Amino acid sequence: MAFYISKITATGREKAPASVEFNRGLNIVCGVSDSGKTCILKCILFAMGAIKIPFDRAKTGYDGVNMDVCTPDGNIHCSRVLGKNVVNVVSEVAGIDSGDYDTEYKSQGNKNPVLNELWLKLIGIDGLPMIIKNANFERQRLSWKTLMGLFWLKEQEIENPKSVLLPETPTQNPYFFSCLLYLLTGNNYAELEELEKEEISEAKRNAVYQFVSTQISHLSTKREALQRTLDTFGNVDVESKIQQLINELSETEDAIAAATDESKDLLGTLIEFREKEAELSMTHNQFQELKSQYAADIKRLAFIADSEMHMASVGETDLCPFCNGKIQSRQRETYIAGAKAELSRIILQLNGLAESENDISSKLNHTRDKIHLLEERINDINTLVDAELTPHAEKLRTAITQYRSQIQLQQEISVLHTISEDWNMELQKQDAIKSEDKPKFHPKEHFPEDFNSSLDEISYAILEHCQYEELNTAHFNMGTFDLEVNGTIKSVSHGKGYWAFINTILGLTFRQYLHESAIYKPGLFVVDTPLLGLDQGVENGAPSSMRTALFRYFMTHQSEGQIIVVENTKDLPELDYEKSGASVIEFTQDKYTSRFSHGRYGFLHDVFSEKESLSGHYVQS
Repeated sequence: MAFYISKITATGREKAPASVEFNRGLNIVCGVSDSGKTCILKCILFAMGAIKIPFDRAKTGYDGVNMDVCTPDGNIHCSRVLGKNVVNVVSEVAGIDSGDYDTEYKSQGNKNPVLNELWLKLIGIDGLPMIIKNANFERQRLSWKTLMGLFWLKEQEIENPKSVLLPETPTQNPYFFSCLLYLLTGNNYAELEELEKEEISEAKRNAVYQFVSTQISHLSTKREALQRTLDTFGNVDVESKIQQLINELSETEDAIAAATDESKDLLGTLIEFREKEAELSMTHNQFQELKSQYAADIKRLAFIADSEMHMASVGETDLCPFCNGKIQSRQRETYIAGAKAELSRIILQLNGLAESENDISSKLNHTRDKIHLLEERINDINTLVDAELTPHAEKLRTAITQYRSQIQLQQEISVLHTISEDWNMELQKQDAIKSEDKPKFHPKEHFPEDFNSSLDEISYAILEHCQYEELNTAHFNMGTFDLEVNGTIKSVSHGKGYWAFINTILGLTFRQYLHESAIYKPGLFVVDTPLLGLDQGVENGAPSSMRTALFRYFMTHQSEGQIIVVENTKDLPELDYEKSGASVIEFTQDKYTSRFSHGRYGFLHDVFSEKESLSGHYVQS
């Protein structure tokens, strides 16, 4: 998303707003010294959250700044009051909310969104990438303020004999390179983990060393105990002994199985004999019952015979005991003969029953003898299995387990030895670890392969376009991150005027490279006094001079993004800027003299020049 600054306004109570409007291409702010040119840039920086004070509120009467930004998706209005670290935003752009934005990140967290993220969104960076800031892969938020070093060349830095792009603090260089790398590639190397600080690594190494040493000591103690237990077995061929015991156990288990099978067979036979015994016992009991019945029948017959004998001695009654009438006598029947016949039959059956009873008793006794023998044999087998074979098998199993435990002890001792050796290797690794062995992150190594060659070509083309005197070669030195013209660093080639000029060319080189090759393009270029001191050794009036050619370059490269140039009017080449579409804002500090038709006295109203400041008024910078 390309954006450009359309308007900057300074405000104050009882003060008329002081505004400057910009277009999307070239904007030239020119004027005499102390007329407020740089104050405009400070107001922009203040509205972007990059600085805290753009001007003195007590001396100027101004206490706030408004800035309008145009994007293809709508406008954004920013306003900030001096002394406040909050910028109020009114947004028409989807994805950028209106409301208060903090200018800085707070350690305890921010209630408001942070302005840094708004400017990153305006160049297409959604979210907040964490950028590697040093060789140890420590990370820091991507910073708009850091990125501004690529496209904002300040007046106090324009004559820097070293690279004008690099941060003032050299320790910030790796982070700056990583930010540039993210603009170019969109890669923040999220997969790379942060390295620990050396003192933390050393503490961890010591902790690991202590832990490993303790583990080795414990393993050694355990191994010694196992070895003492193993020594109790003596010098026995364990494998041979185990095989011997296994064979003997197999024979014992076979004997148990055979005895068990015999016991099962005998039990089956015993069950058959017990069934036969039950049948014989039941028949014998039936004979006993029948014998008892015959005895009862004989007693009954004897009772009948005795009754007959007694009845013979009893006389017959002639008279009725009731009515005393005469009773007719009858002849009495006798049962003696029938009783004798029945008795003979019973005695005959009783004799046959005695023979059958004797036969059944004999069979029953024989069966019971068999049962007794079977029970004794089964008991003998069970006793053999329970008292001899099974205990012997368990004893053999216990012996086998003990000998196997001896093998297990040998294996455990071997494993403990292996583990101890591994721990020893770990100790050696800890001894060998050095901080210099850790991988380091060098962002320059990840720049595109054609980075140098592209910058060489672009810088040479711009220098050639700008009519650089006696141009032969141009090279971008990755080490110094600066241009070398004709094989010489700028600090030894020419004076300060050339330093400002070459620094400007360096900024324009990166502007073009970012425009052509970067994933995220800032689209903004600001330079304060690029012609500072360039009048030394250069013909002021020559249309082909370097200063004229430089501003012609500005005029012909407006399509690559907004350019804001601040320059002294006396150094400004005579060119038709407005015809090229450029906007020229001139401050004269003179109410009547103006080189351009729309010139004005100064940026802030009622703030006078140095001559008039003798009366107590503030001088614009």
